[in-house]
Amino acid sequence: MGKSPRLQYLDGMRGMAVLIMLQGHAFHAWMRDDLRGSFLYQLSQTLGGFPAPLFLFLTGFSLVLMLRRSEQAAPSRAERWSVILRRSGYIFLVALLFRFQQWAVYWPKSSAADLLRADILNTIAVALVAAGAVTLLFDGRRRLIALAICAAATAMVTPLVWPRAAAIAPAFVADYLNGSADGSNFPVFPWISYAFTGALVGLLAAGKDTLQTDRLMKRLTWLAVALLVAAKLFDSQPFSYYQPYNYWLTSPNLVANRTAIALLFLAGCYAWERRGGVRGAGWVGRLGQASLVVYWVHIEVVYGPLFSSLQHSLDPLRMVLAVAVLLAAMLALAVAKARWSWRRRDGFDPLPSANPALANVPCAE
Repeated sequence: MGKSPRLQYLDGMRGMAVLIMLQGHAFHAWMRDDLRGSFLYQLSQTLGGFPAPLFLFLTGFSLVLMLRRSEQAAPSRAERWSVILRRSGYIFLVALLFRFQQWAVYWPKSSAADLLRADILNTIAVALVAAGAVTLLFDGRRRLIALAICAAATAMVTPLVWPRAAAIAPAFVADYLNGSADGSNFPVFPWISYAFTGALVGLLAAGKDTLQTDRLMKRLTWLAVALLVAAKLFDSQPFSYYQPYNYWLTSPNLVANRTAIALLFLAGCYAWERRGGVRGAGWVGRLGQASLVVYWVHIEVVYGPLFSSLQHSLDPLRMVLAVAVLLAAMLALAVAKARWSWRRRDGFDPLPSANPALANVPCAE
């Protein structure tokens, strides 16, 4: 099977998530404490809640592409399951290396418990396995139904899982279930819900021609609007279905809102590519293709000791300038990474189609 072309709007969507992530972390780390009630800061942090759901949604969508592109090389379910496990294992290993590097930089002030806490890369790895298992276990319409049920069920049971996780699982497993550890910001519940939704949308979009994809994106836009209305309706009720209830941590309504935002981002990036004529979303797409290395390096730049003098010290004007410099630096890194990848491929891999399954795979580097 020849190498399939990348879906450029996915690179654009991932790049948009990277952009929002960069500004959100920069504002969080560098803006002065007395300015954190300002509209600019609040807007930055509100937008900063979008990248993680987008990355996980893209994990599910890209899983479908990976499986479709590996069908000829790995025709059996066992072989395709091996592809999923290898990819998930790679991301999980990168997550552990990232945590180890963070621990080493801040040692002896850092805690050994930080090495196993659930961060976004860990959850992406788990989500890839979970969504992959459902995708391989079922066929046809049953696969779509199973993914939809898993997406909804994961969100719905989150308020029930969180208070009970410590009683049913060892501490390090409970951290993955309910984020109980300090800094475990992306536990499996409810975050893998977005990966199930992404896989569902990926299956609906796979193999469609341009006209069919146009219609699908319009339907997804209307679905997003329906989710926003439904979430608002349920959240406006004078009673809660769950006790305890925390909107920002465990609410299914928040998951519905963020799922709607992911669908709107997808439709918007698709429309951007189709109507704007910008192949691969230009430099934004380049950031998306280098999302993993940009994620790792920018964390060190924003929160690391090298630029510690900027912590909580910038006014709005200097904050905007700092974000612009950070963006330019990360774009330069993404371009350098792409050129290095091309040279390595040209020098050591004479067959560009040797590994087509990795195109558009989450955080593929």
